[in-house]
Amino acid sequence: MTEGSLAAAERGLLSNRAFLAIWAAQILSQVAANAVTSALIILVAELTHANTSSSVLIILAVLPAVLFGIAGGVIVDRTDRRLVLIVTNALRAASIVPLLLFGTSLTVVYLVNFLVATVSIFFVPAESATIPSIVRKRDLMVANSLFTFTFNGAFLMGFIILAPIVVSLYGYELLWLIIAFMFSAASILCVTLPAAPPPSEVLSVRVAGMAVQQTRTSMSEAFRYLRMTPVVIWSLVYIALTYTLVAVAGALGPGFVREVLRVGERNVVIFVAPAGIGVVAGLAFLNAVGARWNRPNAIGTGLVVATAALLMLAGTRPLTDLFTRVGSPGLGAAFPAVVATVAVTAFFFGVSYAFVTVPAMTVLQEELRDDIRGRVFGVLNMLVSVFSLLPLLVVGPVADVWGVAPVFVAAAAVVVGGVWIFGRSTRERPRVAGRLVHE
Repeated sequence: MTEGSLAAAERGLLSNRAFLAIWAAQILSQVAANAVTSALIILVAELTHANTSSSVLIILAVLPAVLFGIAGGVIVDRTDRRLVLIVTNALRAASIVPLLLFGTSLTVVYLVNFLVATVSIFFVPAESATIPSIVRKRDLMVANSLFTFTFNGAFLMGFIILAPIVVSLYGYELLWLIIAFMFSAASILCVTLPAAPPPSEVLSVRVAGMAVQQTRTSMSEAFRYLRMTPVVIWSLVYIALTYTLVAVAGALGPGFVREVLRVGERNVVIFVAPAGIGVVAGLAFLNAVGARWNRPNAIGTGLVVATAALLMLAGTRPLTDLFTRVGSPGLGAAFPAVVATVAVTAFFFGVSYAFVTVPAMTVLQEELRDDIRGRVFGVLNMLVSVFSLLPLLVVGPVADVWGVAPVFVAAAAVVVGGVWIFGRSTRERPRVAGRLVHE
């Protein structure tokens, strides 16, 4: 598509009321879902003062994708998608009510978190499957691009900006009301969508079994394809790695500000807001110079910056311990300097996220065949879930015993450093006409 045709497609989409409704529903629901997770991490840290509890919370947010990911697609393909969109948003709005009534109960917090994550498993495929039925075929590329951009932007807006800032300034009650309103508004928007066509097959045990078998076959084909395309494998690893690092940083963020900055967990905005600004700055930089900066160098630079940022964050802990020993309780006069150091480091951590994720995703789009693309992105979703789940099982307990510094050092040395070294030869493999030559 040329720039002119892209602009024309965008104008066409913006006059499509059904598309605008589902796009607005996606924005509201994704921002709200990310804000729930972020706020609950802060709340759990305040209730328990333990990094392990925050890890458990994020595990409960990731686990539904591992347990119900296939089932979600099976059910959505054989039910009324419009109804799924309406009900899932209404359920998530209703799930916020217990937080307003029993927000200090750790059990309620865990249950609400798991419920919201589980319901989201059904909303996302229903949303993706609805787009082709309300958008002209020639506009699909632009529509999917907008939804992909919104998906990433919603994480930034909900997890990094909305929840930390509202909790820090106004408390949890206002945030729960905002989130419930956003889910409710998304549900109402979905009511305005055109009626969905009846499913070709009604959901049954036999149909579900056939769908699961077809999914297994498709995933096997995807893995066979990946074994022949190392550059695609490494691109998937880079993307999964960045999401994992964000999950780990999110789990440890409240504990980090408590241990290192000697302030309450609600002040995690000191850490996450600069990271969010860094993501935006990284995206803007790539947009300005992307055509003149080859993707392997961008990915490599992002990994190096992430490694340096993690080591810098790890080094902040012994530095603040020194200030505490020689000065007054807390950081005293050193507090502004330490906060500035953490903020700048978090900013570059956010920049590194953009430098790695955007070029890696672009490589995937360029290298993947059309007939395999959906299955490979299914593998990506699985990788993100599994990669996030495994480290979260250990980072919380490790941080509780030895502090957050060893976790950041391990992430820098083993995960980021190792991936940079072992993936270097594949990243820098010569390309022909913008693509790798596959046998």
